Amino acid sequence: MTESSTTGEGSAFARARSAWLEGGRPEPLERWLTRQLDGDGVPRTCPVGEWWPILAGLAEARRARSGGWPEVLDALVERLLVATIRFARPDGRPVFGPTAVEDAPGPAPVFRDWARWLDEPGIATVLRWWFPARGGRPEYSSPPLPADARPDRPLAMLRASWTKQGELLGIDHRAPGASSLVELYALGRSWLGPSWALDAEGAAGVSRARPTCWLSTSSADLAEWTFRSGGARVVRTALMLRGRRVALLADQVDGPAPAATQRIGLAEGVTPAPVAESRAVALTSNRGRSTVRAFPIGLPRLPYPTDRGSFRAEAGSLLLSQRSEGKRLWLPLLISWEPARNRMATHWRLLTVSEKSRVCPPEVAFAARITWGRDETLVIYRSLGRPAPRNFLGHQTSARFLVGLFSRDSGKVEPLLTARD
Repeated sequence: MTESSTTGEGSAFARARSAWLEGGRPEPLERWLTRQLDGDGVPRTCPVGEWWPILAGLAEARRARSGGWPEVLDALVERLLVATIRFARPDGRPVFGPTAVEDAPGPAPVFRDWARWLDEPGIATVLRWWFPARGGRPEYSSPPLPADARPDRPLAMLRASWTKQGELLGIDHRAPGASSLVELYALGRSWLGPSWALDAEGAAGVSRARPTCWLSTSSADLAEWTFRSGGARVVRTALMLRGRRVALLADQVDGPAPAATQRIGLAEGVTPAPVAESRAVALTSNRGRSTVRAFPIGLPRLPYPTDRGSFRAEAGSLLLSQRSEGKRLWLPLLISWEPARNRMATHWRLLTVSEKSRVCPPEVAFAARITWGRDETLVIYRSLGRPAPRNFLGHQTSARFLVGLFSRDSGKVEPLLTARD
């Protein structure tokens, strides 16, 4: 267990574990796990970084006594094991934590022990992908779903696959306050996180966050959650487009906030740099290659001074500031980590949205398109007010949120994700 677990529930776990080690009584451990885990085995309040140390403590307890370990504990641990692996990077270490590899062996041995004891072939398949063993014939069993979100609290993993080269976007806003934990992992390393905060003018006092949307399809994973900050309502959006190496992080502010600043931390070893003739920021790893770019698509592409807002890197964070043009404000930040795409000329601009042949003001609806080279154009639409039939680029939608591809040849929008109320 970590240092933060030495009080409260951490000490309760220690007492329950001692009851098994010293007296062979499994009931306290069963009660503790049942209280801490939801029906799918995901811890309700415990920080993600403490999940695998709990598994390690349970593994030590299981090994300590030669017999009597009940099946009911294995059933609880199996679900916890799936949750812990789901919120881990492909090196086995938990998201939101340090990105540098430590000298300690990490969670891999603990994961292997539990996979062997539980005889769960799907989990064993994931571990073989992450930690290949020499020799032996590789076996395959269908693994658990990689993506997941909790319906009662803002905790979600946006993830398309379990492969060693796979990418993930994790979010956790269970703690009070206006700051979320976030991590974008791609191309073998972490790029963004672990902090995602919002500074809104005139906002004070923050309510507990609650989830409002979860969609997971073959094309995308979308998680949204909301909280109140003073008199303003904030809707936070995390989107991952599967197979396209694109993510979107956005904050919608509804209420009396004349301006807002989104702050997203940069992971250890990531260096930002401006992109020539653009408001975008390039992110370079400590390996010296610029493979990730961040685009503030709600602001003009060219970096001329404007009172609409700014985008910059400062003090280890990306800062996106925008001024409100009405009752609502949306701060979208698009992230791309496809190296070939990021070497192309990139252009983006805001689009006109109309409703009943009238142009919608910025507080009602947002639409933008971003183009890489000549062949790839992404469009993003957001209804900030109540959804209604509206048009942009000749495409009509009643969606609250839409992301799609635009074809220059046909002039049509092909939706990749559509979210409705």
